[in-house]
Amino acid sequence: MDNKATEKEKFEIVHKMSRRIASVDKYCVVSVSNKAFEEYFGRIVDTLLEVVAPQDKERLIDFIENYDGTAKSGMFKFINAQGEERYNHLFVYQQRGAGNGHMRDIEIVDVESIEEANKSLRDDVSKHKMLLGLDREYTFTYNRDNNIFSMYRYDVDSRDIIYKADIDDWKRQMLTEGYIEKSDKEMFTNFISEVRSYTQTFSTKFKTSMRTYNKVMETLRFIGTVMTKSDGRKIVVGRVIPEADNRSYNQISDMIEELQFDSLTHVYNKKTITAYAVKCLKEEKNNRVTIAVLDVDHFKKVNDVYGHMYGDKILARVGRKLKEVVGEDGVVGRIGGDEFIIVFNGINDEHALRGMLRAIRTQIKWEFVDDFEDLMITCSIGASYSPNNGTEYEELFKKADYCLYVAKEKGRDRYVFFRDDLHKESYENSLNTKDKNVNDGREMKELRFLSGIMEEFAQDGRKAVDELLHHMYDSFKLDSINLYWGPNLNRTYYIGVELGGPMSADYVNTEEFRKLLGGKNHVAIGFVGRQTDIAPEFGMAMREKRVFSTIHCIVGTQNNVKGIFTIDRCKESSQWAEYEIEMAVVAASLINIIAESENN
Repeated sequence: MDNKATEKEKFEIVHKMSRRIASVDKYCVVSVSNKAFEEYFGRIVDTLLEVVAPQDKERLIDFIENYDGTAKSGMFKFINAQGEERYNHLFVYQQRGAGNGHMRDIEIVDVESIEEANKSLRDDVSKHKMLLGLDREYTFTYNRDNNIFSMYRYDVDSRDIIYKADIDDWKRQMLTEGYIEKSDKEMFTNFISEVRSYTQTFSTKFKTSMRTYNKVMETLRFIGTVMTKSDGRKIVVGRVIPEADNRSYNQISDMIEELQFDSLTHVYNKKTITAYAVKCLKEEKNNRVTIAVLDVDHFKKVNDVYGHMYGDKILARVGRKLKEVVGEDGVVGRIGGDEFIIVFNGINDEHALRGMLRAIRTQIKWEFVDDFEDLMITCSIGASYSPNNGTEYEELFKKADYCLYVAKEKGRDRYVFFRDDLHKESYENSLNTKDKNVNDGREMKELRFLSGIMEEFAQDGRKAVDELLHHMYDSFKLDSINLYWGPNLNRTYYIGVELGGPMSADYVNTEEFRKLLGGKNHVAIGFVGRQTDIAPEFGMAMREKRVFSTIHCIVGTQNNVKGIFTIDRCKESSQWAEYEIEMAVVAASLINIIAESENN
């Protein structure tokens, strides 16, 4: 019943949009009208003055009377068959020929009906996108007009661009870089031929690693057809269907997630977005490539006041909103903490680019306008673009990041483009001192904090260690801090995310883990996955706990392990700074001192 009602409503909307045409003289008298015109008003209309809203009557008389034979249009309220006053666009067509010069051929279009139809169509599109997103389906399109082949991945509420390139360049990349199984290269070439020739329907399967970025081969079936768009132009559209059992499919889907996407925000992770930006800058010859670095303003205050779990929800909403606003004009990634990067390829007009960044800034602000009484969530953006500001990713990123700093200094909630006349000198000066000042400054800051902790430790050890651990959690942007204690090394304390997997760290007692330690009482691992071959039990435990980067410190000695203190990152892999490692070692030492004093 519901489906029938919906179809009926759609029919009525389309029916309302039928062309309503009539001929009138300069006095608004209707001489002839079509059926749609009469049905809209519910009767045969003798004069337009009978059906125009009273407040628009004089304006309509002037509009019709002053017709000079050229086409024109205006907006008026007309009263439909239900007695409703509805906005209509009234078109008066250009006079045709010499005869009937006193007559005006008109058409009225109910603007509100168009809006209703658009809403219905948007709802349909959203529904189909969501259904595709539930299974993270892949689709593809090809447009002969510009020779562009695109491949998309649907998420629950968005669509990500996986590939978008000239089809010949894409074909060359897939073949030369080993994305296609050697035995299936002919099938892949046939697929390209069918797409380019606009074969009405086709279905081709071949073995490829294009979804996993050359990591794992899988058999994919490409099913396509030719679709005629509303403007009459034709494009190829289709679906990409994995041919695998459920277990293999789920394993590959999980791998795609881990390899390409940030698990919290569902935008691209740092590795993927960086590789994409580098590739765009290397291959793009005609269009401008823009690097925009975005930071969420006042995010630390959200974490401090409302907690990290709520902070994670904020970041997830920011990621979703960025994907929504940017759409197919760019690609969004998260590079760590509350910092995102957007790569635009092809927005060559500076006004259009500024409009896009303005839309991002405004939409982020309005996303959270009702969330807090005491603070406003906004964003700051720094941007640079090729070739004006450079052609290499590293240079463009540094300049965009510098402009982000300028935006913050100017008061946040704004975007700043890199301009030589404004920023070049100060930027170049910062290059000579920034790395040293930032790193040394950060290390000095941590040393000063640690000095205060040591003074407090002498008075109240437990309180000092608790303050130190919470400082590390917030300052280092950690996901979890854990203490495993006792003969079985069971977890007895944690801050942040409660890790899954085993509740103990008994892998520490294996010979393989001792090799990782290399004779020291700690080990700092930026990329856990690389250590699985060396220490399999450790690697498996980290995988189950969903830890990507970790520092493990022994409390005690290797011959007398009282406990294990760990700091962990669970969203992406990253190298540890020296001061982060040193602080973790100090924390473990202080915990050991407390344990020994309490035992004594």
